[in-house]
Amino acid sequence: MINLMKLEWRKHRLVHYFKGFFLCFISIYGFVLLISFGTKEEAEDVMSSFQEFMTPVYIFSNITFIIFGSVLLSRLVIAEFRTNTMQVLFTYPIHRKRILFAKLMLTFLFTTGSLFTSIWIIQILTYFLQPSLGFFEGTVTMQNLLATLPQTITNALMMGAIALIPLFFGMRKKSTASTITSAVIIAFLINSTISNGSESFSLMDVLFIPLILALLGVGIAYLSFRNIHIRDLT
Repeated sequence: MINLMKLEWRKHRLVHYFKGFFLCFISIYGFVLLISFGTKEEAEDVMSSFQEFMTPVYIFSNITFIIFGSVLLSRLVIAEFRTNTMQVLFTYPIHRKRILFAKLMLTFLFTTGSLFTSIWIIQILTYFLQPSLGFFEGTVTMQNLLATLPQTITNALMMGAIALIPLFFGMRKKSTASTITSAVIIAFLINSTISNGSESFSLMDVLFIPLILALLGVGIAYLSFRNIHIRDLT
C-alpha cells in the first residue's frame, strides 16, 4: 500500500502542491493578522486571548484545506475516471480496491497533514511574535500550545475525513467542478459563524456534527471502492 501511495505521489508530482500549501498558510496567517491589527484600533473589540486569536485561524484553515483536499481528490480520482485513465490502471495485476484505496488515503493524509502543519506553525510563530507585536491581550505560553495539541490533531483528522465527502458528488458525473463546488459549500456551511453581537454560533461548536460528517466522509470513501472489482467503469 505504501508503495502504491509513493507511485501516486510521483505520478501526479504532488510535491508541487507544497507551493500551494505555503501560499494557503501565508494567506491565512496574513488575513488573521490583519483582523488582529484592525481590532486593536477599537479598544472594545480587541482580541482578548490566544484562544480568541486562534478561532479565525481554525475557521479559515478548515475552509481552505477542505477545498484543497477536493482539488487533490479531483486530480487523483475524479479526473482519472473521466479520462478513462483509471481503466488502464485497473488492467495492472493489482487489486482495484488497493489502487483506489491508495489514492483516497493519500488525499486524506495530505489534507490532514497540511491542515495540522499549517495551524501548528501559526501557533509557533504567534508564540515567538506575540511579545513584540502584541496580536492580542495577554501572553501565550508553551503550556498554551501543548494544551491545544489534542484539539488541533482532532480537528485535522475530522476535516481530512470531511474533505472526502465531495467524492460522492464528483463521482456521479465524473465532474471536477462538482467535486470542488460541493467542497466549497460544505466547508463554508460547517465553519460559518452566526453572531448577534454578544453571542456566536457555528456548527463546529456542536461536536457531534463534524464527527458525523467525518464518519460520512469515511463511509463515502469506503462505498466508492467496496464493489469496484465488479463495477462497470464505462
